[in-house]
Amino acid sequence: MLAYQWLEKEYSHTTESDMITEEERAQFIKDNRFLPNWVLNDKPFKSDTAIICTSWMGHLKWLKYTLNSYKKTGKFLIYAFDNHLKFDDIKTYDNHFPPMDILAIPDAIVLKHATWEADKRNGWLWNIIYAAGIISQFDNFKYVFTINSDCCIDRPEGLDELINDLGDYDYMSQSVEYEGDDIKLIHTCSVLYKVETFQKFVEYFKENLKNNIPDSYSPESLMIEAQYKYKFKLKPTDSPKFPDFVVDFAGVIDHYGSYGEDSTWKRVLGFRNLCAENDTSGIERIPHPLDAKYYDLRNNGEYLPGYERESLYPYLQTGDLRYLWMFWDKNEDSWYDRRDYPIEHYGEKPIYKE
Repeated sequence: MLAYQWLEKEYSHTTESDMITEEERAQFIKDNRFLPNWVLNDKPFKSDTAIICTSWMGHLKWLKYTLNSYKKTGKFLIYAFDNHLKFDDIKTYDNHFPPMDILAIPDAIVLKHATWEADKRNGWLWNIIYAAGIISQFDNFKYVFTINSDCCIDRPEGLDELINDLGDYDYMSQSVEYEGDDIKLIHTCSVLYKVETFQKFVEYFKENLKNNIPDSYSPESLMIEAQYKYKFKLKPTDSPKFPDFVVDFAGVIDHYGSYGEDSTWKRVLGFRNLCAENDTSGIERIPHPLDAKYYDLRNNGEYLPGYERESLYPYLQTGDLRYLWMFWDKNEDSWYDRRDYPIEHYGEKPIYKE
């Protein structure tokens, strides 16, 4: 017999004819079709998988695209934001906090307490811990998928395939480095866990964060420690590796997928680390790999850093190669390599690809 979802309210105008089946509901969500608002009231109960998107203000330019890519999986999406806000400074609030249309995308939002001195490392751990508080309240969650908000999945239907591939293993990571047969590093950029495994990792994080020290701990170091403590079954995956033209590192694992290299995550999920690809293009002077669709370019590129507003923003808007060359000059990896020239230095008139 089919299970029905409907709102029971004493004075509700909902009638029996408004009821929809579980199958109909799932198809509506998959097709991105209109649903009566009340149908979504029990959404936390309607998925076996929770997605935690870990984020901070440096990722604002990616959120419009990346959050929507996770949303298309149909899973329960938690946005965990590492805030550094000083609420007495309205300018800081405007520039360093997601706008309302972005906050409307996820199913739930968590804001951790402000943490300092440890940059993103401390913030990531607390983001995970706070989001785990939601997950712990719902027995239907069997899997947890974590991903940093500067990464997208262009094949969202692949998440179910990845879950199926997990099989009897406890978890799998987008990128893992080995030293012989021993696990040397588990990168936290994106990981799929069985919920029991995820909860044990969270407990280990919490125990270590009770000891407040300067700079705190890296997520990767605590992942390795927890792995050796609990001896989880980590499913092997194909990690991205530097391409041959990166002579000094050819074949070495590239945890950030800086060139969009092949990997399990790439094949199954259409995974891309947008920030890494963007920065690699600038530092290594290679053709820019990302279309304008991946960026939130509102208000003349408000969420881009200053040098990108002057160079990358006009390039994405016009395709004028002079601005790409300016982006390369401004984005060198050392301050003494950077060059700051006016646009006329690259040509008096716009230059476009033939």
